[in-house]
Parts: sequence; structure tokens; C-alpha cells
Amino acid sequence: MTDFFPSKRGPTLILAVSLAGVFNLSIACAQDRFAGIWKIEKNEPAPWAMTSDMLESEEIKRLVGAPVEFKAAAIRGPAPLACKGPHYEIKQYQADELFQGALAQYGDPSTTPDKLAENIGFAKRPVESLVTGCASEIEFHATDEDHAVFALNNSLYRMTRASVAKVTSKP
Repeated sequence: MTDFFPSKRGPTLILAVSLAGVFNLSIACAQDRFAGIWKIEKNEPAPWAMTSDMLESEEIKRLVGAPVEFKAAAIRGPAPLACKGPHYEIKQYQADELFQGALAQYGDPSTTPDKLAENIGFAKRPVESLVTGCASEIEFHATDEDHAVFALNNSLYRMTRASVAKVTSKP
């Protein structure tokens, strides 16, 4: 009688290869949702920035207008968004989880995280968000198929997909 698996490692190896393929597929799907070139269109103070001196004007000037490209092996763009070897993951967040919980923790206490999220442009929940696994820990939250928002240093930055916005490199 011939064994289908000639060694005890056979089934384990097949299972490991199968799981690796599924894992890589989920990573590819996460990156695919946001894949391509986006443009940082504008910024606004985050709801938790109570005074204008909490904003970094030089950083705002450097980032607004810059392109950001999500590729399988890297994120190309200005620091701190650029990243080699991201580990993409799509998460579904409720309003109180957006911007790493900042709407709930630091937002206006006279309102709710849901109302703050609606004011920013998140019309429905959960919000599809791209976690990159990069050192900067910046997450990108989709307001719709072609628009996303990220937070950095008390500012919210709005991005538009290149197919919607004309993207030009900053000098």
C-alpha cells in the first residue's frame, strides 16, 4: 500500500503553504483597497486641537499637496508617511476608535465621537481603515472609495485618490 503522504511532514507542509497563501491574499486585498497614488489635498485642525499653537505649520506646508503611493512593498511619500515593508491590514472602526481613539479620548466633551466623526465626513459605520504596520503608526480612514483622512500632530489631512485628483509632485 502506498501512502498518499510519504512522510509525516507532508500534510503539515501543505497546510503551511495553504495558510501562507491565504495570509498573503489578505495582505494583498488590504493593500489593493488603498493601492495607487493619492494626493494630500488639505488639512484642518483635529477636533482635539484646542488652540492654533498646537498645530505644526511647517509640517502642514510640507505635506499638503504631496503625493502618497501605496504599493505592496512600500509606501512612497513624505516623512513620516513613507515606509518600507508595510504590513497592511484593513480594520473596521467605530467612531470612538478612529484616530487611535482620539475622538473619544480627546474630542469635544460636549458631543459624542459619532457626531465628531460625522462632522469630519464619516457618514456610516464601521469605517474602513488601513493599518500599515509602519513605525509611524499612522492609520488611513476612508470617508468613501476615493477619499481618506489621517491624523498627525493635531491636524487631520484629507487625501484624494489620484484618479479623482490631479497629482503633481511637490518640488
